[in-house]
Formats: sequence, structure tokens, C-alpha cells
Amino acid sequence: MEFTEKDREALYHTWMSHKSKMRLTQMEFAKKLGMNQLTFSQLLRGEQPLNMSFVSQFCRFLRLEPNQVVPSLQENSASGPVVVYLQSRMSVDGEIQNAYIDGNQVVVEYAHVVKPE
Repeated sequence: MEFTEKDREALYHTWMSHKSKMRLTQMEFAKKLGMNQLTFSQLLRGEQPLNMSFVSQFCRFLRLEPNQVVPSLQENSASGPVVVYLQSRMSVDGEIQNAYIDGNQVVVEYAHVVKPE
């Protein structure tokens, strides 16, 4: 799904109205989303394209339903299929160094200590 400028504006206004209520900084929220502050800012300003993963996480952390915030999803929910948001968790045997999204995959890089015998 491609998001429009209206969708981006809706997310931006949602962020601006909720950040002070929740007492969150942009840096704290970006960290919750698993990205740096610059990437978060670029997404909200339209310098990077929005994707469903970002929109879902953004709304989930603000305790909102995406189809109540994003105009394109409001239009689709009236006549289209129902979207179900799922969550998966995993544990690793080490310290997570980095995590990022690559298409429909989550890549987790972690350090595992191997002790010599």
C-alpha cells in the first residue's frame, strides 16, 4: 500500500497532539520504534516514504487504531478487507546490537560470547 501526503500530514498532526500528552520526546519515541531520531523525523516530514510497519507501530505505541488516524486506511476499511495486526517476539542468546526491517523480515544482530574450553 502506498501512503499519501494526507496520510503523512495526519501522522504528523497526531504526533504533535499526542507527544506532549504522553510526555515523550521525539528521541524517546523513535527509540521505542526501533529507529533513530533522524529517521523518525524524515518519515514525519515526508523525506522517507511511509510503510505499513511504521504506521502500525506508530499507532500502537500511541494506543490508536491506524484506520482512525490515516485517511487512506479509513477509505479502505469502509469497503476493503479487514487488516489484522500481529506481533511476534523472540529471544536471543546474547546482547542485541541492532535490529532493523528488511522487507517483510526483521533482522536482529547480536553478540554472543563464546568461552574457550
